[in-house]
Amino acid sequence: MPLPKPHRRLLFVDSQSEVAYDETSPGNPAHAIGGSEATLVRVAIGLAADFTIDVVQHARATPHAGGGVNWQPWDQLDRLAAQADAIVIQRHDALAPRLRRRNARARIVLWLHDWVDLDSGPRGALRAEMRALIYRMVGVTRVCVSPAHAANIAEALQRDRLFPALFRPDIRVIYNPVVVLRPAPAPPVDRDRLLFASAPWKGIEQVLAAFAAVRAAIPSMQLFIASPAYDVADNAAAPEGVTFLGPLPQDRLHAELAGALCLFGPQAKVPETFGLVFAEAHALGTPALAHDFGAAVDLLSPEERLDARDLPAVVARIKAWRDGARPQVAANPAFALDTILTQWRALLA
Repeated sequence: MPLPKPHRRLLFVDSQSEVAYDETSPGNPAHAIGGSEATLVRVAIGLAADFTIDVVQHARATPHAGGGVNWQPWDQLDRLAAQADAIVIQRHDALAPRLRRRNARARIVLWLHDWVDLDSGPRGALRAEMRALIYRMVGVTRVCVSPAHAANIAEALQRDRLFPALFRPDIRVIYNPVVVLRPAPAPPVDRDRLLFASAPWKGIEQVLAAFAAVRAAIPSMQLFIASPAYDVADNAAAPEGVTFLGPLPQDRLHAELAGALCLFGPQAKVPETFGLVFAEAHALGTPALAHDFGAAVDLLSPEERLDARDLPAVVARIKAWRDGARPQVAANPAFALDTILTQWRALLA
């Protein structure tokens, strides 16, 4: 007889984060977590009424209970995996076979957040077939965070296979939830203010080059960069017109987004798998300017997408938006936390 849902055990496993996090971490710059970790926190807390939730983290040294969730150190992984009714593994595919050996009955979900570079070269047909067979035997469901991401993962898994019709992967799409803190009162939009709010490895050198072209055409333009990798102290070396805001609490970041002409991210280096900051910007009424790839195709309107390598096109788009053609955008109800939790409950039922 199945246990009542509040007594079913759900285990989240995070072997990738370099810092421990918990219910206090989302929006707290002191914790320096990314969007995928913040999403895990929100989903785990949101499902706590339906499951007994454990989150095992490689970076955690001591246990902590908060938000209805048990935040556990890595040495508890095997014990908790053996007890779980469902296991959700954050990013790390290779853990699935190990945890299946600990638990033959639990549903295992691989929650993927990263884009696969399909130009990285062949891996060999035998290796590809063995991988497909192993994961079919383990019995995993892969959750991707946008249709574009799911297509990328499907292509990566089927690449180099001799018999792609056999052992087709089970891939689902569940968006990340979008939670915004609306500033009150809403700030006026500053048509000379652009904001970049991503990790610097997501093509910041291309963003800075695009901004230099924009500023050459419109000298009043300013670019503000909200990133944990930069601090206000870096401003002495900042390019002209660029201000480093450093890591920001979520309410401050959302206030910055709400008052900007746009979220400025014209880079063709790293596709977004979901584009949380795109969705947050839209929820605050702010359009985004981005390269036409990755999840930008799913989240952004054609007016917001372009070839980021075409600097005259970037300049022309900013000029048009300053002069009244700025797109009207709004929150997408598909990203509401309650909607996302309903989808997770259905998957884990």
